[in-house]
Amino acid sequence: MIFSDCSSFKSPLVSALAWSCFSPPLLNSIQSGGRNITTPQLSLNTARRDWLNTLDHDDQPLRRYLHEHCHSKRLGLVFESLWHFFLREDPATELIAHNIPVRDGNTTLGEFDVLYYCHHTGQAIHLELAVKFFLNLNINQQAASLKHWFGPNRADRLDRKLARLTEHQLPLANTDAGRDTLRQYNIEKPAQQLQISGMLFYPLGTGDQQQALNPHLNPLHQRGHWQTLSEFIAANQTEPQLWRYLAKPSWLENHFSSASELSEEQLNSAQERPIMIINAAEQRCFLVPDRWPTTP
Repeated sequence: MIFSDCSSFKSPLVSALAWSCFSPPLLNSIQSGGRNITTPQLSLNTARRDWLNTLDHDDQPLRRYLHEHCHSKRLGLVFESLWHFFLREDPATELIAHNIPVRDGNTTLGEFDVLYYCHHTGQAIHLELAVKFFLNLNINQQAASLKHWFGPNRADRLDRKLARLTEHQLPLANTDAGRDTLRQYNIEKPAQQLQISGMLFYPLGTGDQQQALNPHLNPLHQRGHWQTLSEFIAANQTEPQLWRYLAKPSWLENHFSSASELSEEQLNSAQERPIMIINAAEQRCFLVPDRWPTTP
């Protein structure tokens, strides 16, 4: 399932902004410290759609913000900066601070991703952000465990990310050091929210029929598929041009038109590590080495 509104924007940056802030999250809610942590209740209403359309006609405010505040092309940092821009600009929210270190003396315990104020609820909110792209290795369709979802680099795994969030990042607000940090912003007991955006990639041919969803996953999460390089070459010998290469800085944009022609060099690189490709229907696929994930 693809967030269709993104491909309607001419500006790749506005497309990335819309996708980052309004596409279906991977998780609806999680439990942490006996509390139910939900996603931000900031839907793509008419006013926000109009704002995006206006920004699409002139994206200079967004370009300037990223130029001044985001000095990296790392996917996670760009994703966070797009959220900062949205929370700063939206009439319903006020961006208080972001990337705030939490220290106990000279020891840094972690950081709060975002602190913002919601005018609708009258609450200060601690928001944790992440963007992830995971491939399902549950080829035998065993139990729906989150441990079967791996990032392209294999060191990243969905169950580990979730454990890090529930056992460290979110509970940080309830530590003495966390409370001391929050008081610097005149915040005593913030509400907590979590936004994990991204896509889940299923083995080719399994699609929506694969296994019952893990209860943590949003049933409306965005889907793609993955296949080995040999499978892709065999299936696309006559029409390989149906697919284009999507470089990692563009994973947030979802634009076939801005992707590059799938070259021999890129196919060769897929022999060593997964690469992402996209077709004109805005469907995405990971091409992986034939022995992935056992290849070095």
